[in-house]
Amino acid sequence: MNGDLVMLGTIHRDPQGSARLSAALAGLDWGLISVEVSPYALSFRRRQGPALLAEVERNLPLAASQAGLDLEAARQHPGLAWLRAYLNLPHEWTASQEQAARRGAPCVALDFSLVSRGLLAETDQLVSAANLAQVLASPAPASAGLERRRAADLLAGRGGWPRPPAPEPEREAGLARRLRRLLAAGGRRGRLPLAHVGGWQHLLAGQDPPTLADRLGVPVAQRILIWA
Repeated sequence: MNGDLVMLGTIHRDPQGSARLSAALAGLDWGLISVEVSPYALSFRRRQGPALLAEVERNLPLAASQAGLDLEAARQHPGLAWLRAYLNLPHEWTASQEQAARRGAPCVALDFSLVSRGLLAETDQLVSAANLAQVLASPAPASAGLERRRAADLLAGRGGWPRPPAPEPEREAGLARRLRRLLAAGGRRGRLPLAHVGGWQHLLAGQDPPTLADRLGVPVAQRILIWA
């Protein structure tokens, strides 16, 4: 497997994530991409995303009033930007699909649809006026820039930051099995190296239980944080 797999770690919902990932993929040698997203999650966002985003706009005036904000301030709240990004197709998929199309290469949604169904089952509640008011009244989530610095330091073995929760072992093991099968198929079709795109937490070394990168024995040099 050495040399056949490179793992790219992203900051989920980074406003500049698409451009950063596109530039990174354009500069690497690969013949196949896999992305940490499920077919169901993509289908759900394509079908339901526009209506859910429209519901956000309909409910925002009431939510802003309940949170004690004027409408313009509410529109600029980082938590609202985070929610909009969650409801749209993830930049990891759109950027990867675009780069794969340029090379005539496959782009595979690798994650588990059953898990996504559970996570997305109550998405309509996220866009209610009551929940939007709670988002607007809450502290802003950590910025993408701050999260990049945390990721860079932790991946380099530097401390001073809280480590992310340990990965869910069954999911990491399942993703590892799927990646091994994809690597085998890519090898038979002359499509290697494989570039796998997912959250940066899956690149960490020394977690217990082990991360996806450790399960696959990916060398540190082939664990790339999408930084700039």
